[in-house]
Amino acid sequence: MLISETLRKHPPASTTVRVVTKPYVIPGTSVNLDVGVTILIPIYGLHHDPKYFPDPEVFNPENFNDELKAKRPNHSYLPFGDGPRNCIGKTEMCIIRNRH
Repeated sequence: MLISETLRKHPPASTTVRVVTKPYVIPGTSVNLDVGVTILIPIYGLHHDPKYFPDPEVFNPENFNDELKAKRPNHSYLPFGDGPRNCIGKTEMCIIRNRH
């Protein structure tokens, strides 16, 4: 929980970029994303959004207890990005965390 909260407060990258590979409509909106459009994902903004992390400026490892994690959307915490082009550090961090 300490490492996860540290990465939430201080993510290795503040944003990540993705390119749309198939047409997509953002759920709940009328926004259409066409193939080839570049999308900027604001990792720092997600990690500091009080909707996902109450009192986001406070260092609180309990943000990552099982109960609170279950209440958040999966992609509200992205210290290493996600998907096939996520950061190689994600794999390394998993190895380190499993050793301790």
